[in-house]
Amino acid sequence: MPTADPRCHRREFLAWTGAGLLGACATATGATNRRRGDLHVHLFGSGDGGSSCFLGPRIRRSATFALLVRMLGLSEGEGFDRGYVRKLLLAIDGSGLDRVALVGQDGVYDSGGRPDDANTHWRVPAEYVFAVCALRPERLRPCPSINPARADALDELERCHARDARMLKIHPPTQGVDVADRRHAPFFRRCAALDVLVLVHTGHEHSAPVLDIALADPLRLELALASGCRVVACHAGTGRPGDEPDWLPAFVTMLRRHPRLLGDSSVLGTPGRERDLRRLLDDDEVRARLVHGSDYPFPAVPAGFRAELGERRCAELAAERNPLARELALKAALGLEDSQWRAARLLEP
Repeated sequence: MPTADPRCHRREFLAWTGAGLLGACATATGATNRRRGDLHVHLFGSGDGGSSCFLGPRIRRSATFALLVRMLGLSEGEGFDRGYVRKLLLAIDGSGLDRVALVGQDGVYDSGGRPDDANTHWRVPAEYVFAVCALRPERLRPCPSINPARADALDELERCHARDARMLKIHPPTQGVDVADRRHAPFFRRCAALDVLVLVHTGHEHSAPVLDIALADPLRLELALASGCRVVACHAGTGRPGDEPDWLPAFVTMLRRHPRLLGDSSVLGTPGRERDLRRLLDDDEVRARLVHGSDYPFPAVPAGFRAELGERRCAELAAERNPLARELALKAALGLEDSQWRAARLLEP
């Protein structure tokens, strides 16, 4: 595809930000009075509390899942669903965040748009997202997941929008959906008409079973963007050293081509992603288009940024026991404080 004239790109981007879609820039009151937002906090459940969530045996048997259960300190007998929500709300209440997007997870669907339970390893239904958001309506914003391959995708979009969902999440490699498939154009056109922010996983996935990692290529966002959608490329096309292919350059290419595209910083504070976060931070234009995301419950590890922050500062950050507060502090220390107020602006009611 031809690359857009960068002068046109700058004019479009300035017009877009000037219209308020990203929010106003710094004001005379200074950064300390700005709201802070997190665009990427996961809701999980096993279904043991009547949530209708599902965690498949491959996830339950994984070392990552065992580590998260220990890290969250879930008590025996409390139940996973209840314990996860309790810990999540405690973390949010003590985080310093003003707005949080609570993200669900749709399942896999077959070629006829019917649920494919055999290949679905993880599901967090929209109803559960809405129910948990109702526990903190002043702070939590629902981000249900809608797989555009489902037969009733348009109906589900309308239903969620009517429930005040102003964003949705798609996870192509775990849901087995190609967002570049022309059959999904009506879905994306409707998202654009409703001004629903579309979050799409891009880059490599290491925490859940993957059906097709090629579906995580940022170049596949072209259809949604051409349909007029505002899109957030979750994880900004990043991976760990050794992950192939390297999709970060593809994300940057798309960012320069499309003023309605943003990237989020979720998972970029975890071990293995330090190299790609540095690459993003080295580009001023890219840095200005990042919004804050934590990828909770996956914790940030400040020790990976000793070169930038020094041993003492890393130790101070690691001493923060609240994972959401630690994520905010680490990203701010790395120069991404503005990404936190950009996220908050996207999450305003």
